[in-house]
Amino acid sequence: MIIAVTGASGSIGIELVPFLEGLGHSVIKISSSKPSDNNFSFTFKQLANQEIKLNVDLFIHLASINANVDSESFNEEVGLTKTVLLSLPSLGCKKLIFFSTAKVYGDNSFLDNIFTETSDLNPVCSYSNAKKICEELILQNTLIDSLIFRMPPLINYSTSNLGKLLNLSKKNLPMPTFKHGFENKRSFISMINIQSVMTFVTENINFIHHHKIYNISDDGIVSLNDLLKHNSGNSLIVLPNFLFTLLQKISFLRKTLEKLFGNFELDNSKLKSEMGVTLISTKDALSSTNS
Repeated sequence: MIIAVTGASGSIGIELVPFLEGLGHSVIKISSSKPSDNNFSFTFKQLANQEIKLNVDLFIHLASINANVDSESFNEEVGLTKTVLLSLPSLGCKKLIFFSTAKVYGDNSFLDNIFTETSDLNPVCSYSNAKKICEELILQNTLIDSLIFRMPPLINYSTSNLGKLLNLSKKNLPMPTFKHGFENKRSFISMINIQSVMTFVTENINFIHHHKIYNISDDGIVSLNDLLKHNSGNSLIVLPNFLFTLLQKISFLRKTLEKLFGNFELDNSKLKSEMGVTLISTKDALSSTNS
């Protein structure tokens, strides 16, 4: 099968592309940061100009400006998806996978919400608003079949905020935290689970029929402190609860505390039920990566 991937050199693409090639597929890599070889590597400009003269069986759209999209780059983020949708007919492709964000449901909070695919959408930042618009553009397209994956933060050691925190925890230095960090409920996604889902989809290409939306996440939930402890084994310095309560009363610090210690739990039961895939927990995924 011939698969086109945008964002081929991004945090997911850089691991997913060789994985797909290892399954025996030919992968067309589309990237804004890598030069074209006019064979199986192309630039986004070439995609926009419809200069890729290959027939594609499946298009995977990973490309994004970054998670820090602001009001000025909002249109650029949405424009990436518009470009992909306009290019599909020239590639003879009618099947699309779009990696969106679970942030379309909202952001971390101290509320105890569990988000399903039918939960109300409440994006609160430019990035999640842009992804919501991209989803709508795809769902309005009657000429293609699609899978939309809403994903939480990716577990890796990149330059993302989570990646920086995981890298810091691996240095085995004592890290200050709060007791609340053992009680919050967080969902993450690991590459091993993305690979399991992509194996199923590529082996069952006709599963992509009409438009379907799935939450894709590791199995179960994990607290921030348990994640950091499991990642490094370092000792956490648990600060007094009264300090956490005091800091919450300061508006701009409350937002930071919510991002770090708030809840964000996804229900991935629809994906597991309809695809029949087995997903592992975040802790197990980290153990397999570190072993």
